[in-house]
Amino acid sequence: MTRYCTWLGSAILLLAWAGCGPVSRGGPLVVQPGVAQLFVDDAIIESDRGMIRTLHQPVKDHGGERPIIDAPPKTSLLAYGTIVFDTKLDRYVMFVQEFAPETRQMYQVLSRDGINWEPTDGRLLDPVSLDRNLGDVPRDKAINAAGSREIDLFSCYYDRTDATYPYKGWAWFANWGNDLEGIFYIRSRDGKAWERGRQIVNGFAGPGDASCRTIRQDGKLVRGPGDVTLFYHDPVSNRFLGIFKFFNHDGVGAGNNLRSRAYLWLDRLDEPVDTNRIMRIALLPPNAYRSGDTPFDEYYATTAWRYESLWLGTLKIFHPHGDYPHSAAGCAFFKLVVSRDGLNWNKVPYLNDGGVPEVFLPNGPEGGHGGRNDGGYMSDFSQGPLRIGDELIFYYSASSWGKNLPREQRLMGGGIFRGRLRLDGFVSVDKGNVTTRPLMCSGAKELMVNAVGPVKVEVLDAAGEALGSATLEGDSIRHAARFDGKSLAETAGGGNPRLRFTVEPGGKLYSFTLN
Repeated sequence: MTRYCTWLGSAILLLAWAGCGPVSRGGPLVVQPGVAQLFVDDAIIESDRGMIRTLHQPVKDHGGERPIIDAPPKTSLLAYGTIVFDTKLDRYVMFVQEFAPETRQMYQVLSRDGINWEPTDGRLLDPVSLDRNLGDVPRDKAINAAGSREIDLFSCYYDRTDATYPYKGWAWFANWGNDLEGIFYIRSRDGKAWERGRQIVNGFAGPGDASCRTIRQDGKLVRGPGDVTLFYHDPVSNRFLGIFKFFNHDGVGAGNNLRSRAYLWLDRLDEPVDTNRIMRIALLPPNAYRSGDTPFDEYYATTAWRYESLWLGTLKIFHPHGDYPHSAAGCAFFKLVVSRDGLNWNKVPYLNDGGVPEVFLPNGPEGGHGGRNDGGYMSDFSQGPLRIGDELIFYYSASSWGKNLPREQRLMGGGIFRGRLRLDGFVSVDKGNVTTRPLMCSGAKELMVNAVGPVKVEVLDAAGEALGSATLEGDSIRHAARFDGKSLAETAGGGNPRLRFTVEPGGKLYSFTLN
């Protein structure tokens, strides 16, 4: 605990110093009309003075004390899947995995509104058939398989352009031996009966596997890809972002397996991935008390999703040792990560609502609420939050107990949980002023601001002189900024204006949009 407090105090001093500005960055910024610009990173910021930002945590339904979908007795549920919207069913479809001591089973759950989940044939969890049969693969190629053969992580998307096979995905076949361990392409007509296609990724199966990709970086050696590998379909570019796990099987330091994350853009899901194209690890734990980490923290999993003007994702921190105030040893919690290109990622470093750096979604107390709470091992679905109305809905799974408990108790309890966040509400500017880079946005006339007032907005010319100002009061995700009754376009008079926001006491600035 002493080491944790020392690290926390140092982080607070560092972040406080970093907010003292002024700091100058960048040149003109091309802004797409109607796309929100967030302050999660510094990409839109030219300069700031005294800026302080806060990382906001999703508010857990029921305080995280009980799930919205209960795990069956003597099991847990894992968010080792995806939530999609099926246009034929006119339903959200959640793919979730049941975890029991001896078996794994995928299920689907349906919802009309993304909030209330419906029983199917009298059951809330409806089994999904994922093809585990090797089919035409010679049986002797799997003789070295160890442990129980199973489907591990699964991710998919719903292709509205394919009327025959709209469901397309990846499934990790675990414990099939060196040749067959890895990702197989799968597809389905209805999301219930799945067909297995070709092997896409040959994964690291353990000692003696010479087929894996080895990367040495920052003095650390990792191999992969490993089992916690998934993808995200980008609807804007119609490409796929592969998210690959790498790790050190032997462990380093205090037994840290250096579970890490690498990213690669792909044009197709159903063609083999050349893992030699993975040149670097984007998120590699330091195995030290540094940059918000401890020697025990491993980057077990990440998600990635396009959100407005940037990329966001969750980073699952698994720590087999070291109790945090927000997570017991052997459990896992989430941090938030950000990127501008999908390939280069950074943790979001600010203090959260509780004054703790980086923690986006913490555990509750291990085994809390009679073994029903989210105190254990967390996972989340691959697609990111659902936008329902003016809220972002985060679905995640959690056992109530972590991995350090006896076999009959470890990873048991809990189920599927839900948290809610304000639209664009990941990070707010709470103090100081911030000036944007010159904004290039063809045809934009109005400025909309997501903020809690009082927040002052000024339109600046190329010399930094104010052309007009407005003060926003109250709480709205759609403040319409008017400058002495004029629109942004009328005030700026052409050119590429800068915006200077000054957050007064009690105010919060989340994002702005040019329309």
